[in-house]
Amino acid sequence: MATHVGEAQAHEPVRARRQRTEPLSALSLAALGVVFGDIGTSPLYAFQQCFTGEFPAAVTRANILGILSLIFWALVVIVCVKYVGFLLRADYDGQGGTLALLAQLMPPRAATPMGLGTLALLVLFGSSMLYGDGAMTPAISVMSAVEGLDVWTKAAHPFIVPLAVIILIGLFLVQRRGTGRIGNLFGPIMLLWFSAIGVAGLFSVTRYPAIFAALDPAYAIAFFMHNGARSLLIFGAVVLCVTGCEALYADLAHFGRKPITAAWAFVVMPALLLNYFGQGALTLHDPSAIHAPFFTLLPRWGLVPMVFLATIATVIASQALISGVFSLTQQAMQLGFTPRFRIVHTSKHFAGQIYMPTVNALLGIACVILVILFRSSERMGSAYGLAVTITMLMDTIAFSVLLRQRWKWPAWQWVPLIALFFAWEASFLIGNASKFLSGGWVPFAMALALFTLFTTWNRGRRRLMAGVLAHTMPVDEFLKEAKEPTVLSGTAFFLSPDPHGIPFVLHHQWLRSHIIYDTIVLLTVMHAPQPFVHPENRVEIEEITPRLMRVKAWYGFMQEPRIHDILYHLRKARPAVDFSHPTYYLAHPAIREDSSPRALPNWQRNLFRWMNRNARPLTDSLGLPANNVIEFGVEVKI
Repeated sequence: MATHVGEAQAHEPVRARRQRTEPLSALSLAALGVVFGDIGTSPLYAFQQCFTGEFPAAVTRANILGILSLIFWALVVIVCVKYVGFLLRADYDGQGGTLALLAQLMPPRAATPMGLGTLALLVLFGSSMLYGDGAMTPAISVMSAVEGLDVWTKAAHPFIVPLAVIILIGLFLVQRRGTGRIGNLFGPIMLLWFSAIGVAGLFSVTRYPAIFAALDPAYAIAFFMHNGARSLLIFGAVVLCVTGCEALYADLAHFGRKPITAAWAFVVMPALLLNYFGQGALTLHDPSAIHAPFFTLLPRWGLVPMVFLATIATVIASQALISGVFSLTQQAMQLGFTPRFRIVHTSKHFAGQIYMPTVNALLGIACVILVILFRSSERMGSAYGLAVTITMLMDTIAFSVLLRQRWKWPAWQWVPLIALFFAWEASFLIGNASKFLSGGWVPFAMALALFTLFTTWNRGRRRLMAGVLAHTMPVDEFLKEAKEPTVLSGTAFFLSPDPHGIPFVLHHQWLRSHIIYDTIVLLTVMHAPQPFVHPENRVEIEEITPRLMRVKAWYGFMQEPRIHDILYHLRKARPAVDFSHPTYYLAHPAIREDSSPRALPNWQRNLFRWMNRNARPLTDSLGLPANNVIEFGVEVKI
């Protein structure tokens, strides 16, 4: 007879969002500090790159108005329409982000990693490119802020790179403290930042109000007509004005759609437009200002305070993206795309505030290397944008599938909308393709390496689990075999990846000792296809015999399974059973070469073997006490 705890709800999406009682204004202010840091610091370099980058436009009135028109309409179409208007509504149990969108479209099987279909491969590659963006964004943001000292005095030039490296090292060293302690400061500081850049731009546009003619899309069209195919190369710089828009979707769970939308509409968008148009007005009046248009907007007495504020803003922008990489890695772990990493929860109240030491160290090293390699934000700008563009394209592809399959939109509705997004993003891709040889290969190579690791781990884990499950024994057969056993007092947990049959470890232990414990628990950690599973639905219990039970422990892909949590819910469900000092049995697979046609290639098998050997042990990730663990070796061919 089977007894299920919350079985009816275990497979249903569980709304585990924090009940937000704060007013909309407070949440919107907090969203400024977490969501908009990246896109909010783009004025430091985006407009300038259009005229000083690898394929610079001539500093003429027509080109200034045309490029400002492109920037304005890029913000409208990509940020306002795509991300704020639509993708923020494509939440999955309150969660956003590329992998959350994938899990919504292709729910993983509960006990096995998600399969690698075409859509999964595309989205996974887009997520890999986001890691490249995660390394480039802190580097270019901090570098561009520190370079403001070069405008103040040329004597500061030799110290720019060392100072940027010191700031980045400090940024990654403090990650272990988490964002909880300083999170309340982020919003007010970013409000001050947006106010400062908006006022700086306002003074410029009031002196040259004719710059607002760039709101007319005719200037963007005229720019194309005059520059021909070369105009597409400018999109490699224009895309810099929308970098960070993916954070609007990825950070959805932190604040909700309304606060993010309000912060964008009433603070961020007006400040960005005023500053971009202010830089354009200044350049119209003084073309030589194009070499540092952001800082040239300011009076000399305001340069050092703005450099200081810009540095803080870029650190906050970097912090938001680093936290996003932590969350993305956590999702990838739970969906079966990456090995287990150590996760440190830095807040008692917010599950999303986590710190991953290994990921943090690797990301920090990559950022420092990029600063030393490129040595200026202008050179970094020539490599920046390709990763963001591919991520946006993958979001659009996945969203088109969502519109068709889940939202059931007719073709006449979704095709024009997706075509509009594709037109812009394809232009961004063409413009950024030219950056490949001049440095764009760096984030692309990083993403390709990560994509290879993700797919190798997924394929290897699926083959490994299939090999282990091949040793599973039917329950009835085991019960017939296990007669007249020696009963040992206590409780034993046998961990199994499959919630069916008798796992290899139990059968093997019986063959060796013919000993059975008072209580035997067959434990399988189940990964639900939603971000969170409510604690009331944590365990599902099936009583096979009076002393043999099967337990399924359900966790969402934003949750970390822990044995103490499972034991807590088991004690509540079965108070008569003694779970005080359990012994844990698990299989330790030994990977061998498979000669069948479906075997992994040698290079991928060896890579998976290396990843598996260096992955965080299951005993650590579940929190199993080392003195109570017994492992049995099992040979698995992959």
